[in-house]
Amino acid sequence: MIKRSVVELSNPMREQVFATPGALLKGFDALELNARLAVETPDIYRTRRVVLTGSGDSWFAAKAAELSFWIDAEVAAEIRSPLETGRYQSQLYPRRELEQSLLVALSNSGGAARVAEAATLWRATGAKVLAVTRNDTGRLAGIADRKLLLPVPELPNAPGFGPYLFAVLGLQLLAIRFGEVKLAMTMDEAQALRGQLKSLLATLERVVADLDTPTQQVATALAGRRLVEFVGAGPNYAVAEYGAAKLLEASGRHALARDLEEWTHLNYFDNAPAEIATVLVVPAGSVTESRAVELLAYMHKLGRSLVVVGGGAAADLAHKLGHAVLPIPAIDERWSPLLTSAAPALLAAHLSALDGAAYGRGGNPPWDDSLTAATVQQSAIWEPGK
Repeated sequence: MIKRSVVELSNPMREQVFATPGALLKGFDALELNARLAVETPDIYRTRRVVLTGSGDSWFAAKAAELSFWIDAEVAAEIRSPLETGRYQSQLYPRRELEQSLLVALSNSGGAARVAEAATLWRATGAKVLAVTRNDTGRLAGIADRKLLLPVPELPNAPGFGPYLFAVLGLQLLAIRFGEVKLAMTMDEAQALRGQLKSLLATLERVVADLDTPTQQVATALAGRRLVEFVGAGPNYAVAEYGAAKLLEASGRHALARDLEEWTHLNYFDNAPAEIATVLVVPAGSVTESRAVELLAYMHKLGRSLVVVGGGAAADLAHKLGHAVLPIPAIDERWSPLLTSAAPALLAAHLSALDGAAYGRGGNPPWDDSLTAATVQQSAIWEPGK
């Protein structure tokens, strides 16, 4: 049993983060089987493009797994918001391209209105739709051609870490299945990749335990900053987006995410850099590592409070300049969100506890519409021409 640090007695989000590695390991075999059976072999053969769509954590999970489709499935994959996927892409994309595409629509609850809308509009074009959801009888599952069901573990009620990583892992397993069927890899190679993914869950458990106290210390150091920005690239841009979202959801603090390169074009010019905390997510060996090192020098010169999540040259420079580092073991970049996501999740959990904040503002006015999910589930479904 991994020993935890002594922290606040009640912190459900932190408890969910700690419970997630074990839940992932327990649900892995069922999830792998679901991914293997999710799309029929003829439909895998006919798929020339995979379009992934979802909102919030589902979008972040899709972006985090995008690289796996490029590498393991050897299929063109792209991430789009449900609003764009439905009301624009389904209506304006070349029909032949839509017919040869697979829409992977993600909604944990299965009730997100825009995701259901996108799935409905895509099916009307003749495209195939795969629902990735934990709700077998939800609205999305009823629209889709096929389903990839996510396990529903018992986890502490808090802003999501477990459900998000279940979606990431499910998509990564789906990408391996695509590659296996398309003969981009042998069956033995596919099985070896599945074994590597499963072994990463034990690593995740150690990472969570090792990061707990350091993230609490970072949270205390950053508590006075008016803005927290998360910066990343590739699959770790998804982690940056996830981090900003969890901080907003857990504590209500103003947070945003920015692509690594776009930071130099935009955030660099903020006129109050000393009031900003910057969390840079860059695992060791990332193809963007050299650019991250350059940005670190600019961030330091501007006087930002800087935290590096990762390792390698960026972490080394951050240490040298006196900034915080939340270390992540070296890992293949396409799978790195499985580990790097733990740092922003714990940071959000500890900042929320320090603030004494209610998750989601407690559903109190003027946020009371969120209590029934009216803001995302009860929106009218758009119909072309109406």
